[in-house]
Amino acid sequence: MKIAYPKVLQESENIKIKEIAFNCGILTETARLLYDRGIKDVQSAKRFLSPDKSHFLNPFDLKGMSEAVSRIKKAEEFGERVLVFGDYDADGICAAAILGGCLKQLGINPIITVPEREEGYGLNLEKIEKINSENKIDLIITVDCGISDAEKVKELKARGIDVIITDHHEPPEILPDCVCINPKIKGQSYGFDGLCGGGVAYKLGVALIGEKADEFLDFAALATVADSMDLISENRDIVAEGLKLINTAPRQAFKIFLGDNTKTVSAQTLAYAIAPRVNAGGRMGDASTALKLFLSEDENEIFDLAVKLNVYNANRQDLCETTFINAKDIISETGAFADRIILVRGEEWKAGILGIVAAKLTEAYNKPVIVFAKSGEGYKGSARSVDGINIYDAICAVKEYLIAFGGHSQAAGLSVSEENFEPLRRAINLYAEKAFIDADREREIAVDIVAEDEIPERLAEEIELLEPFGVGNRRPLFATTVDKTVMNPLKEDSPHYSFSTKAVEMLDFNGVNDVPILAYPVPKTLVFELNVSTFRNKRSIKGFMRNVVCDFESVADGLSLDRTEFERAYVKAVNFENRPVNQLFDGRGNTEKEKAQFAFCFEVFKELGFFTVKNGILIKNASVKKPLDDSLLYRKLGERQC
Repeated sequence: MKIAYPKVLQESENIKIKEIAFNCGILTETARLLYDRGIKDVQSAKRFLSPDKSHFLNPFDLKGMSEAVSRIKKAEEFGERVLVFGDYDADGICAAAILGGCLKQLGINPIITVPEREEGYGLNLEKIEKINSENKIDLIITVDCGISDAEKVKELKARGIDVIITDHHEPPEILPDCVCINPKIKGQSYGFDGLCGGGVAYKLGVALIGEKADEFLDFAALATVADSMDLISENRDIVAEGLKLINTAPRQAFKIFLGDNTKTVSAQTLAYAIAPRVNAGGRMGDASTALKLFLSEDENEIFDLAVKLNVYNANRQDLCETTFINAKDIISETGAFADRIILVRGEEWKAGILGIVAAKLTEAYNKPVIVFAKSGEGYKGSARSVDGINIYDAICAVKEYLIAFGGHSQAAGLSVSEENFEPLRRAINLYAEKAFIDADREREIAVDIVAEDEIPERLAEEIELLEPFGVGNRRPLFATTVDKTVMNPLKEDSPHYSFSTKAVEMLDFNGVNDVPILAYPVPKTLVFELNVSTFRNKRSIKGFMRNVVCDFESVADGLSLDRTEFERAYVKAVNFENRPVNQLFDGRGNTEKEKAQFAFCFEVFKELGFFTVKNGILIKNASVKKPLDDSLLYRKLGERQC
């Protein structure tokens, strides 16, 4: 892994940063963080630093909004039957709950439904027909889906059912022949195209009932974060306002999900504590449970449904881990790890977790990965990619082998027949070999500030002004250099450690895995986040470790390493498999230099995936047969015979 440091700015840029700092009353370091996020003038900075509903855009600037409001109010006036049709993920479920709640306040008692993942994405005519046979439907309003369903809309209209589409996905060339509300449709005056499905549903709610729709901003915030939307512009305002609701008057379901957590709920809390539980229902084949949870007003039912989703989420985590391990084994056995784009399939894998597993594999291999599960006579797959590699373009290039596909540069879905799976694998890798020459480049981590001295508390406090953090506005990363480090467990037998640096007191959660490289005199750079903590009414700043990065080639030179040293280190490490990694570095009788040599060799092996450390235990990668013949090792050490 390499570090991408902040670029050196021109004098004119530094002047702009100083203007932002002076006019906003913030440090130049904070102003630089804003500048690097595209906030390059005083007005934009003040807007960014004060997210709230005063910045909300006029919903009637969305194309189709006036027509939709007129049609819905007509349905209310004449007592028509309205169906709200959503999607099975957290965004679609939140959107359905938002619009359903707003329609009820308008005087309409809608039927609200979402499909299960196995029923497919978008309007499901079979499901709609079943509902229509029991309750004559006059109007369908979609949320978070429908923009690509022109043919289905045509068929529904032929049956005498009107349709309003509200969506946020990329619109096709031919739109459905009905009222469509989508911020991505060209030629409209709305000033932001990054809303999620829940955000669009909220804007329709505001157009229908005004500020009364604000009681659903918590759902809109959750939907925005869960769907990984960029937390900029109006999304930032929606999430900020939603978090205010959750922190002052949280819904019972949110209370149950959060448990005894007394800390302020942030966008990260939504992303890691609430969204996975809402999504778990759909991933485990029961999206209706999450929808019922958000629609229910019965406290006992809410408790039971939330507990059920908690169980689903625990099962989903276990299933993801099992599938991830199984997929890695298959990738090792088939040699797929050598491909530019890794394709892996499993006959018994569950479709609902493919995206999560693909993301974990992408992180593990630093390559695009497509994970497939058996579906009928073929396979349904989910793809995830890395920065600089457009997986959607790659899939488009081989579409003749596919049944269906869709997505964007970093994530996509696709399906393929049994007989076309291997031809697809060959074709997409042939394309990638030509289109993505640097696909196996070393992973980079971008840092915002290099801390050469102690970090002032004021900077840590001002960083909190940049909340909410998330996609498009990540928490700033710092870097500082260390040599030999004395690490202390937070308590006896704890896997978590603390230690001091020149910049800040550092906390390293699961730091037991970092003890080897930190404890010996090998120069390295620490990448960390900055947080303000309060204990017994005393405030302090802490660094939360994220990565340890070494300049492998220069360190190897400094330690006089050759091939023999790496061979000895590898044999020693293999002999310690399934044992506590700390014992590996006892090295009684060894000199400090020998200890440092071995620690560094082991860190190289770990970086290249030859070994992993989990809960302090050394685990060998069974797929690695002769690591010293691996070209990755030579590239890591400057293409030389080490």
